Amino acid sequence: MNAIGDRLLSLREVAFRIGVSVRQIYRLIHDGNLPPSIKVGRAARIPESEVNAFIEKLKGRRGASHTP
Repeated sequence: MNAIGDRLLSLREVAFRIGVSVRQIYRLIHDGNLPPSIKVGRAARIPESEVNAFIEKLKGRRGASHTP
């Protein structure tokens, strides 16, 4: 999806998709593993495409660790 039409997910939605706490999402952002959130009013959001890219990166890491 392009940047204009990309859905913005709340940090709670991101945490649910990845299977971690919202606090862990803040840590992932702070450590540079997830991009900085976008402020929409007072709410923090992350583009869905960035979350999907992060998940794919994790899948790639998992596959690499299982090769001999």
